[in-house]
Amino acid sequence: MGKTVTPGHFGVIGYIFASCPTLGASLLRLQAYERLVQEIDQHPMEAPIFDGSDLVLKWPGGSSGGHGRLNHEFGIATFLQFSKSISSQDVKLKQVCFINPEPSSLNAYRDFFNCEVLFNQVATSVRVPLHSLTVPVKKPEPILIALLEKQANEFLNQLPTANEFVMSVRHCITSLIHEGEPELDGVASRLNITPRTLRRRLDQYDTSFRELLDAIRQHLAQQYLLDPTLQLSDVAQLLGYSEQSTFQRAFLRWTGSTPNVYRRSIQCQFVDLHPKLTHFGTEPLGLSQDL
Repeated sequence: MGKTVTPGHFGVIGYIFASCPTLGASLLRLQAYERLVQEIDQHPMEAPIFDGSDLVLKWPGGSSGGHGRLNHEFGIATFLQFSKSISSQDVKLKQVCFINPEPSSLNAYRDFFNCEVLFNQVATSVRVPLHSLTVPVKKPEPILIALLEKQANEFLNQLPTANEFVMSVRHCITSLIHEGEPELDGVASRLNITPRTLRRRLDQYDTSFRELLDAIRQHLAQQYLLDPTLQLSDVAQLLGYSEQSTFQRAFLRWTGSTPNVYRRSIQCQFVDLHPKLTHFGTEPLGLSQDL
């Protein structure tokens, strides 16, 4: 999966990274926009550390089983593949560490990352040689960055800020949503509490299970609609709806517009941002062919 990643998969954020002058400039923006890309479990990236001749990026703690393991391994594989795809020179890592238990064979990991790969570590981390930070990207676009960052900051401001318990509930709902309609009882079971306790604690924070589910679905729907390769039926299924019509009614209730109208408005915004972004709908934002 990691080998298939392109900037187009990350929408606005992908093109911000791909438009920076150097790989180091892209990494500086990773921490700022991480919530719009992919969090490894519930634990955000720590501030980058300069260790001798290396830069160390670290994601502490988190679960290493089930979805957690997938998040850790796919996340770091994506990091490397994306860095390679935007860089004008070969990018090599010095070391990759996972909190995950060591698999039966390390061959696939060593072949993909082409460096030392360690498991059962206290944190998931990547060690990047400092000289790699000066590698130029293939297509720097300084004017485009400012325009795209304005859009990204608007997306970032829409994300909720909540206490640890509410965020845990949100993450649990998100992990279940692709399996169908998430139920309160199922989320409570995942969190090892009773449904009554879940309702009571959410009520203490002036929210409810239904409000969280709706907010998550709306956010995910708006992200999925950025991908022109997804049909509305695909988006509905990814959001856990059994019927496309149910998703369309919900989207109209959330935003006041239909999914198709919203998608067309987003396409127009991207086209207005820059002349290069004219193939949205055939190639993701028209940049993949350049990269």
